Amino acid sequence: MKTTHKIVRIFALVFLCALVTAPAFAQSKQEVAASMRDRHPALMAAKDKGQVGEAWTGLVGLVSANAPAAVQKLVDAENHDRKQLFRIIAGETSASMQEVARQNRIRMYRLAKDHHFVQDANRNWVKKKDLGQ
Repeated sequence: MKTTHKIVRIFALVFLCALVTAPAFAQSKQEVAASMRDRHPALMAAKDKGQVGEAWTGLVGLVSANAPAAVQKLVDAENHDRKQLFRIIAGETSASMQEVARQNRIRMYRLAKDHHFVQDANRNWVKKKDLGQ
């Protein structure tokens, strides 16, 4: 009988944890956008310093592997939100996540300032102004 109670308690605990953490995994489009909006000034500062660039994948990346830990954390948070947003948009439009990411890459390259880094087709980091040369 004690074993049964333990199993029930464990199941109840797992179920409760799932209920509590589910909203964290199922963010709405508005929540993801708000998170990205809050992070935008720091992301732009990192881009202006040449630490972060727009990657070929539609995500952001570290231009230099020796960037501070805070910049890596910024990149990780931004990419997490971008992937969430790609997933949401793909579900809304019936496009694949890869297509949504590709469209985001195109959009972000257009929005990049000339001195910001982007990846070229060979996945090399170049300044936007040097991309077509």
